[in-house]
Amino acid sequence: MSKNNTPTIQVKLRQLDDVVAWFQGDEFELELAAGKLQEARKLAADIEHDLDKVENEITIIKKSFASDAD
Repeated sequence: MSKNNTPTIQVKLRQLDDVVAWFQGDEFELELAAGKLQEARKLAADIEHDLDKVENEITIIKKSFASDAD
């Protein structure tokens, strides 16, 4: 985890993989599927948000390098 106790993208991806594996595993229970699906949707949204932040940071850094080269 990062310094502020927020899970990293890699940790969230592993968590999402675990949820997906649950659907394919022997522990699958139809009664729990809706909750697991919600968990997967939240993780996917969090991952997408985190990746957008990283992309924006990279774009800012690239612009900084481009302006330094001018």
